[in-house]
Parts: sequence; structure tokens; C-alpha cells
Amino acid sequence: MRTNIDRKNPISSTISGLLIANYTHADYRIGTAADCITLRIDQYSEPLAQFLATCNQSCAAIISAYNPYSQLLSDEENAAAHESLRHFLTCHAYQGIESVHTDPAGVWPAEKSFFIPGIDIPSAQSLGQQFSQNAIVRIERDAIPRLLLLR
Repeated sequence: MRTNIDRKNPISSTISGLLIANYTHADYRIGTAADCITLRIDQYSEPLAQFLATCNQSCAAIISAYNPYSQLLSDEENAAAHESLRHFLTCHAYQGIESVHTDPAGVWPAEKSFFIPGIDIPSAQSLGQQFSQNAIVRIERDAIPRLLLLR
């Protein structure tokens, strides 16, 4: 399967192919309860499509504040960054849903994130850059999560 990656400038991306592969192969879990939705990059999700329809939204994004530019931080630093992102979402009236993305191989530690229904892609891109992320996951009406590289 070929990965469809959006890039601001694909010729000069500073993100390594290995990191892009890690992002692409991660499991993105929306919610923390037993009824969470697990997403994979470039794979249609019927539960996601139903959730977006229920929320009357046509777009969403998954954004983390953990490990800026994929530089591992301490648990305390990551928790503080996550709370800062939560505060931003609350102050800007976004309904962020606690989420987590994990590496199925277990090499990279799990990272908390937020699934943000209704955030448009330019705003999501800007927010990801504000929190020094290499990439975010964008979701449009087709309910297919796609990687959006930010650098």
C-alpha cells in the first residue's frame, strides 16, 4: 500500500524516512474508554465516519504536544506540554477528545494527543507547528486519516 503524505514542501522535508514510517505505522486511538476508535494512516474507518456524522463534522485532526520534533522529553515535560495543548483547545472552544498513539512494535513510547473534530486543516497545521510537531493527522469527510508533514 502506498502512503499518501501531504507535505508543505516535499523536496526539502527535514523529517527522516524512518520517522515518517514510524508515524505511518502507528495506531491512533481516539478516546480512552473501551469503545475507542483505532485509526491507521490511509485506511478508511467506518466507526470514524459514523462519529463524524454524529458530530455533524466534515473534518478533524489528531495533534500531540509530546516530544517536540520527535525529541524524547521526560514524562513531566510531556505532561506539561499536553496540558498546555488542552488549555489552548479549551480557550479556543475546541472539543478535544483525549487520544493516544502507539507504536505497534513497542519501540517508540505511547504519546497522548487530542482528536479535534471540526478543526479546519490550516488551523490544525498551525497548531501542530505551534507545538513544534513534525506532523499531524488530518481527517476529512472521507474518514481516511492522512499524515500531514509540517517540516
